[in-house]
Amino acid sequence: MTAYDTKNIFVINRQRLLKLNSDKIKLLARYVLENEKISNDVGINLMFVRNNIIRKYNKSFLNKDNPTDVISFEGNINDGSAGDIIISVEKAAEYAAQNNINVNEEIARYVIHGILHCLGYEDIIDKERRAMFKRQEELLRKWIIRGPN
Repeated sequence: MTAYDTKNIFVINRQRLLKLNSDKIKLLARYVLENEKISNDVGINLMFVRNNIIRKYNKSFLNKDNPTDVISFEGNINDGSAGDIIISVEKAAEYAAQNNINVNEEIARYVIHGILHCLGYEDIIDKERRAMFKRQEELLRKWIIRGPN
């Protein structure tokens, strides 16, 4: 089993709706980066918020006045950062409840989705969206089977 180096994976929790396990989130992020062939020297920042905060970011950066699940900002891998990701735990909780999914699984899905966006995956065109979601679900399934160790 691989030991994951999470020294440059940062988790910022700006919400109190759900208790998050920052260590597992960091391990998941490194797992995704490693599976996408990204060097251990490259880090990423993940911020977890409520709907009201992600709505402000969505309006400021994407001109959309509504809360969303994930917003990703690509970094520069050559400078050591894959990017920054903002995740709404409230959206994850809402979706999980509506679809009878474990909320931690849904948050993991959002983490993977955000990282894939930072690495250049797109989900606007149907063909690209299918490829991205296929990769996202493949990584999530492997992560769940493998576990965070």
